[in-house]
Amino acid sequence: MFSGTELVIGRLEPPMTVQFEQMVRIYTEALPESERKGVPELRAMLERPAYEFLIASRGEAVVAFSIVVDLPCPNACLLEYMAVMSGKRGLGIGRTLFLRAAGRKPAANRCMLLEVDSDKQVDVGGATRTRRKEFYRRLGCREVKGLSYRMPLVTSVTPPPMDLLVYQKEPPAEVEKALLREWLECIYVEAYRKAADDIRINEMLAPLPNTVELV
Repeated sequence: MFSGTELVIGRLEPPMTVQFEQMVRIYTEALPESERKGVPELRAMLERPAYEFLIASRGEAVVAFSIVVDLPCPNACLLEYMAVMSGKRGLGIGRTLFLRAAGRKPAANRCMLLEVDSDKQVDVGGATRTRRKEFYRRLGCREVKGLSYRMPLVTSVTPPPMDLLVYQKEPPAEVEKALLREWLECIYVEAYRKAADDIRINEMLAPLPNTVELV
């Protein structure tokens, strides 16, 4: 799968200044401004026990990273960010890193949630969004059917429409709306420091049935 120097995946611990700076370069290059938290906020996240930053390295070079936050709801986490360096994509690095992040804490059928740009719009960038979602689907992720996910603002630029994906080793065919509400509340509180009763959560859930399919 890999050629040359062996890929090594490990936890990024503070300060690890050089590795953090390399990670930030990939983060800035790979992610749109509307979805990027500031570098000071990334540093603060690195210090929080709920977060785990993983970096994939070849030799001294960081080539990919993931950022996962444990959620206060039981047995769930959020893959907040993941990216592979330009020029190193398509080599299996993203798949390896994703599976490592998903399985980092052994738990019975642990659930990992993902915010992914929606591919339902037909416009510039649509093909890229479709490829990204297909990547996660090949890994076994399922989409919360009918949910128009709204990511809170992290900059002055409004994030694009998004979908919420779910990864589990033994994924269910559907989830109760009450559990989906709990997931959304936990994401808003833990990842974005918003209130659990944020009006956007009710707006997202209002059109959905009491039992929601994962497709």
